[in-house]
Amino acid sequence: MGSERQPVAATIAAVRSALESAGSIGVIASDEVAPGLGEALRAAGVEAGGPETLGARVTVVPVSAAKGLEYDHVVVVEPAAIVRAEARGLNRLYVAITRAVSSLRIVHREPLPPALRRAGPGMSAGSGR
Repeated sequence: MGSERQPVAATIAAVRSALESAGSIGVIASDEVAPGLGEALRAAGVEAGGPETLGARVTVVPVSAAKGLEYDHVVVVEPAAIVRAEARGLNRLYVAITRAVSSLRIVHREPLPPALRRAGPGMSAGSGR
């Protein structure tokens, strides 16, 4: 249970950090994980809506619904889980990380997929380890 909670705690911390800057915040995770993240954020006192919530400052989005959306700040949770979830998982991950206008934060407990490990040190990444 503790290791499962770490990415949630790291996600809450990443969202709180993003809230220090102006603009919208999208939290993007696998379709399986996204609903629980919304609940965890609200339980932590962060007002978070879903993709259908108009005007929410923080929006939790399942990766399958992220295409076409744009946020000032994006928190991508467990990229490896996104890639693993379906045959086109790497495409979904690409969509998730390209939704950010100003900043991208990556929260993970699992090792990053090879495509992100090659991305280099310029990425802002947080680990739930």
